[in-house]
Amino acid sequence: MEPISLSLLTLYAELAQQVASAAEDGTVVTTNIKGIAYLRLQRWVGSSRTIQHLGRADDPEVQERAAAAAREMQRRQERRRLVSLLAREIPTPLPMLAKVLDAMQSAGLFRRGAVLVGTAAYQCYPPIIGYRLDAASLMTQDADLATADLAISGEDAGESMLSILQRADPDFASVPGLDSRAPPARFRNRRGFVVDLLTPQRRRTDANPMPLAGLSAGAVPLQHLDWLMDNAIEAVVLHGAGVPVRIPEPARFAVHKLIVAQKRPASEIAKRTKDLVQAGQIMRALNETAPYALADALADARSRGRDGWARPIDRSLTEIERRAS
Repeated sequence: MEPISLSLLTLYAELAQQVASAAEDGTVVTTNIKGIAYLRLQRWVGSSRTIQHLGRADDPEVQERAAAAAREMQRRQERRRLVSLLAREIPTPLPMLAKVLDAMQSAGLFRRGAVLVGTAAYQCYPPIIGYRLDAASLMTQDADLATADLAISGEDAGESMLSILQRADPDFASVPGLDSRAPPARFRNRRGFVVDLLTPQRRRTDANPMPLAGLSAGAVPLQHLDWLMDNAIEAVVLHGAGVPVRIPEPARFAVHKLIVAQKRPASEIAKRTKDLVQAGQIMRALNETAPYALADALADARSRGRDGWARPIDRSLTEIERRAS
């Protein structure tokens, strides 16, 4: 595996710091209604232009808010420059995935506790673990299906999940499940991009999908997901001026993949292989940069049970070692 240069890691850290401290931004536009001037902010989210009304142009508070947004737009240009520099050396997400994540973060999903998981999260790890990941492991194994998996716990109050996704692409629609009365947990656009909503399984009797009333959607309950989401970290997707998201800790992501790989049915051999490759890649990097973090995650997971935790972990590690020999 090839390490990422210290200069690039420093650029990423600077970008992450700027993104974390970013304030409201947008292009300030004046409109006149019945002879009275009003200010509003326009900004692009996903592939849609959003408009936020600020108030009367002669209101000092509105003027200050508009001035602050204009100043933030200048700082946004600096963040775009940093993203452009990083993107020359570090792979960036496919455009549709980037737009979907932009729409999700603009709606506040990550601020309210949502965590990006799966291959979409895996793509965020290179500047965090300090190593480039194998290109093949960055891609989904499905020939015509790209996915963005979002783990959500509780009921996130806000607009519907469908309306959020339609800011990324108006073609998004909900995918009906086996029970047409159940809230949708999967959304797809015409190009085959899929967004799946997941939630930690609390009981074996949990409904599938679990209703998320605040999003007018459902989420598929999965074992071990609460452990994966615990202590999630901040990351920046290299798109536009940087898109802030939350992803699992790298060590937990790798260990979770070890477990999931052994629970795949025989019909999902490609996904199982991808699980093991992704786990192996991250573990190799962490053995160089954060070996104790990996050891702690392995120990914590093994302590939670033999059959559901320790045994699948050990079996996956044996497979990875055998493939490497």
